[in-house]
Amino acid sequence: MASMNIETLKKLNIKQAEKLEALEASLALQAFLPDVFDNGSVKVKVRSKRDQYTININGKDYDSKELPSVYWKHLKSKLVRKT
Repeated sequence: MASMNIETLKKLNIKQAEKLEALEASLALQAFLPDVFDNGSVKVKVRSKRDQYTININGKDYDSKELPSVYWKHLKSKLVRKT
């Protein structure tokens, strides 16, 4: 029974860490683009050529190097490569 509780706590800890990372990424993006959440949501598209990434946020293009590193790291962790 105790091991099940420990496993549940581990899963909750992972979820909490993921939520905190998402919050930190959102705050960094909002600091970078203060009006980014004005419409309540953010539309993000990522294009790549080799290891060069262009991120379109609400219709405006940014190079990945321009974005706050915490946001880019979070966004990159969510990318799925098309094959």
